[in-house]
Amino acid sequence: MILNKKYIRNLSLYLDSSYYDQKLIFGYKIDSLSDPLLKRLGFSSTPSIGDSILPSPVGPYSRYNAEGKFIVHRDKPMEKAYRQVEWHWNEWRGSDDTEEKSDIKDVEYRRYPRTFVPPPSVELTIGKTSAGQFTVLSPAVTLTQNNTGEVTHLINLFLEIFDLCEVFNESLDEMISSPLRRLNWRILPPGQYPWPVIKNEISQIIQRTGTGKQKVLEYRIEAINSYGPNFFAIGEGGFHGYMVFGFPQNG
Repeated sequence: MILNKKYIRNLSLYLDSSYYDQKLIFGYKIDSLSDPLLKRLGFSSTPSIGDSILPSPVGPYSRYNAEGKFIVHRDKPMEKAYRQVEWHWNEWRGSDDTEEKSDIKDVEYRRYPRTFVPPPSVELTIGKTSAGQFTVLSPAVTLTQNNTGEVTHLINLFLEIFDLCEVFNESLDEMISSPLRRLNWRILPPGQYPWPVIKNEISQIIQRTGTGKQKVLEYRIEAINSYGPNFFAIGEGGFHGYMVFGFPQNG
């Protein structure tokens, strides 16, 4: 079955009772591994069968898949919250002598309470059929009455990214299994890195944030790096913008 819609809401309109308790895989067939769409999703410039990645956000479904979402409770009283900003002021040192100072400050504001919904974090994998057709695939899932929301999300993820979603069930044996190779993180060689090196590695991440947040972000990352992590990793694909500072000596 092939679905070609913008998105779906009612799963039962597309997958009838015959699909229930069946193992399903959702996918999109590509002509070759040089398809530019693979790089846009976060795969490397030389992808291979078995490569798996959390896809980069391209719209609301893939953004929720990678980052989760907040449910804002506007029916409840507002609560106190804080955000960090870079604060500037002039320090007087005499009658006509001043020096400009800056620091990171917590600024209080009011907002409605919110509940965080964790991301589904569905990873897509490059596969191949026995006929030699390259395919971007979802994980296998058995459709039940209890996971219709999960399956609906899988379909909408493909529809948003590819404008098409193919459902494989009876033909699962056609999929060639390969060793899985996750590409979600680019890990720098072990060792401690001085701040200028780290700052250069994350410069693109910082530049993509709002102007008012860049100094705050630099301040936080430099503070963490000052404790001497033993390894450093940068997120790829849907983890773009995430960083890992590893302190195995501290558990």
